[in-house]
Amino acid sequence: MSDNALMTMNLDQLPSVQLGSDEAFTELAKGGDFLKYIKLYTKGKPIDTGKIRPGHWGIPQNDERIDDLGESIDVIPLARRPKALDMADKSAIIVSYDEKSPTFKAIAAKSNEKESKCQHGISFLVLERSTGQFLEVFFGAKSHRPEAKNVFAYMRLTQADIDRKEAAGEKVEGLAPHGPLPVTLKIRLAEAKGSGFSWHVPVVVKCSVPFARVPSNEVVVKEISKFLTPKSGGVEKAPEDSRKSRAR
Repeated sequence: MSDNALMTMNLDQLPSVQLGSDEAFTELAKGGDFLKYIKLYTKGKPIDTGKIRPGHWGIPQNDERIDDLGESIDVIPLARRPKALDMADKSAIIVSYDEKSPTFKAIAAKSNEKESKCQHGISFLVLERSTGQFLEVFFGAKSHRPEAKNVFAYMRLTQADIDRKEAAGEKVEGLAPHGPLPVTLKIRLAEAKGSGFSWHVPVVVKCSVPFARVPSNEVVVKEISKFLTPKSGGVEKAPEDSRKSRAR
């Protein structure tokens, strides 16, 4: 058959071209047990080399590629955990998920130092709309951490959660149990007064558009379980390459 004949064929009525579910193929296509992450880019080499625009959210894939998601993304927050990250030694990046541990406290203290390459804050497991992927969003920078609390209201809320809040003296009037709700992460430009230095910070706003497609409960539960069960007792040492796809 000639190439011209093939081009004129109507292939809309082909039979099924896959054996298995879409979720099965997504799982099999993974390179390993790694959780990719979304990052808000504002300055640095990726901006200078044109891999992504400043003030955009992106998913780093490797040294040469960042998937640019734009200025605004819709996500469903599924789980949260404390996180401290020390990138001072790029050959042995240290991650701690235990806020009571000496490692976490040391990283948190060091993060207050200028150019320390340390961060601490809250890490969220989210489902991102445009990619359909489970990803991490880390509110670890000093100017990002205050915005993390605005994500809490969109996470799953049970009656037990409400009862616990009430027992702690928090206001619970108007609260009702609900599942995780979609939220939009936008950006705004922050500026240090008198310095002329500016950078981008995240902004959390309500998302009114429901997700049309979400994975099965079984898949979501599996991802949440992985996220909330970090390896090595909550402290990880990872080589620089792990930043491309961070270990859970």
